[in-house]
Amino acid sequence: MGKKSIVILLVCLLIVSISAGACAKAPAPEAPEKSLTLGVSATYTGGLGATGSHVCDGKIDYLHWIASQGGIEYKDPTSGQTETVAINVIWEDNQYDVAKATSAYKRMRAAGANAILGFGSTPGEACAAHASRDKLPYLSWYAYASPAGYAPKPQYYWTCLPMIAESSTSMAKWLVKEKLQGIQTPKIGYMALDVPSWRPLAKPGLMDSYIENIGGELVGIEWMPPLVTDLSVSITRLVTEKKAQGIVLIGTLDQAIVAAKDMRRIGIDPNEVTLVCNPSAWDESLLQFGEIEGLYGEVICALPGEDVPGMELVNQVAEWAGRSPEELLVNYIAGLLGAQVFAEGVKRALENEGYESVASSGEPIRHVLANFKRMDTGGLGEIEVRYPDVEPFFLSGSRIIQAKGGKFVLVSDTFELDLIKGALE
Repeated sequence: MGKKSIVILLVCLLIVSISAGACAKAPAPEAPEKSLTLGVSATYTGGLGATGSHVCDGKIDYLHWIASQGGIEYKDPTSGQTETVAINVIWEDNQYDVAKATSAYKRMRAAGANAILGFGSTPGEACAAHASRDKLPYLSWYAYASPAGYAPKPQYYWTCLPMIAESSTSMAKWLVKEKLQGIQTPKIGYMALDVPSWRPLAKPGLMDSYIENIGGELVGIEWMPPLVTDLSVSITRLVTEKKAQGIVLIGTLDQAIVAAKDMRRIGIDPNEVTLVCNPSAWDESLLQFGEIEGLYGEVICALPGEDVPGMELVNQVAEWAGRSPEELLVNYIAGLLGAQVFAEGVKRALENEGYESVASSGEPIRHVLANFKRMDTGGLGEIEVRYPDVEPFFLSGSRIIQAKGGKFVLVSDTFELDLIKGALE
């Protein structure tokens, strides 16, 4: 064999040897990472932006925190092994607007969202029919149920609270049975934000009959525009003309401030006429306004600094997100609680049906949320769907707090929310 042939042969052998070595050392292809996409239809601007920003900070912080920990850990139903699914968090500001909420929903669906966590009754109900058609689970946390939202079937849309009328029953009971106890037939007035999803509040036979049944009288409902600078006319009608001794305000933080200032400006003593605000109109950001002193509000979760185990998680997430103590408001906790429920729903679906089923279909998450069993939140809130065949809402009670001495003071135990027949019809 000539020298040239020997050289060619050696080169060929070298190439074969290198190729064989490369094949032997190449790592086995990795299995694709298990991941789910969770969307948040948030409210940072618009009519309820002041409240929504606090709530949605809590939601988004918690979901991002879970993502930073590697994702959602669950026990695989087939192997019995502990698995982890990574989560991709996407969000948009729905501005508490029907058109923008619908557009945000469509973009999140196009981005592959496996489930959506929303804010607000009006934005949520605008997406309910889409969710039903697309079989995309949509939990509107910090929202009231409505006929329009719960009508589409199969139901893929849920709210944390029942109908707005029913959600006010705890405040009405506190006023009639506790705060105004001793007054024969206390007169109760309502002031409510004028949005379509809250209009059923005035349906004949709902709040008027309910308040009569608990021993009071509903003397009127005053509707408030989203942007308001003066509520003195509405307050005068309820208090001066109709002699209301208690007022339930269901609206926004801005409306609560205006109502508090106008009451004092026209000479109404809050010790004689009790004003109590719903959660979207009540948090610690109001304490900077002296006119709030002595007024009351409703809370659906633990208070900042309350001695319950769940606050350790809240503090951990807030610290991780770089939140200052001033940002740790009651509505931040409410939002974090909602994200905790949302993530738990995904976890339970994974443990029931496995990753492939959850990743390819909304049915496993739908089934869990529609029949959500009691969840231990460490005292942050009582979570359970008690009436899955009637109204599948998650929160069944609230407490009353008072602005006193520049801080919030708890003044009641939990008042259960009562269902009202015909509320969803």
